[in-house]
Amino acid sequence: MVKLTTHRGTAVQNINATFGKFTQDAQKLQKERLQVSGANTVLVTHRGTATVQAKDIPVVSQPSLKGQKITTNRGTSTITL
Repeated sequence: MVKLTTHRGTAVQNINATFGKFTQDAQKLQKERLQVSGANTVLVTHRGTATVQAKDIPVVSQPSLKGQKITTNRGTSTITL
C-alpha cells in the first residue's frame, strides 16, 4: 500500500498499487520505447530548452537499498531497510 499526500500536504490517501516512473514496469516500458524510437531520435529536455539524443542516455541500474537507514517520526527514530 502507498500513502499519497494530497491537498498541499493536509490530506493522505491510501492506494493499493504501485505507480510512478520508478516502478519496474515503468522502467521496462521506457527502455522499450527508446529501442523502438531508434538511436538517432532527438529528445527535448529541461522544459523544452535543451535536447539530447536517445543513444546518449546512459543505462543505470537501481542500487540495492538493503541495509540503508531511513529516518521516521520527524527525525527522531530510524529504520534499517
